[in-house]
Amino acid sequence: MQKNTHTVRHFQFDEPLLPIVKDWAKNFGFLVEVQGNTISCEKGMGLMSAPITVILEHMNGDIKFEAFLKTDPISMFTSLFLAPDEMHLDSGDGQLYMERKYGRDKVNKLLEKLGQPIIE
Repeated sequence: MQKNTHTVRHFQFDEPLLPIVKDWAKNFGFLVEVQGNTISCEKGMGLMSAPITVILEHMNGDIKFEAFLKTDPISMFTSLFLAPDEMHLDSGDGQLYMERKYGRDKVNKLLEKLGQPIIE
């Protein structure tokens, strides 16, 4: 059985989602792409940070929120090639600890703007 590699949340949100996401993305350097009812946000890798992806699917006020790291070659090397291709942002010991913390710091700002509990 495959481990959960994405942090996933489901919640209700009745305000326009795109302006909030675009404002957050601009402040934190994420690129935004919209396809139908799906908003995808990506931030490329930097020093000691793997690429971060956030996907929001919205349908009549129901939101499915996903956030994860895409393991880049540097992160894979530093984890002795034990890290999965994609990694959730939840806290805890284990692989890519610092990269997950960095990702949580960014993504939690969006969750706060949406009135949701942060990723711990």
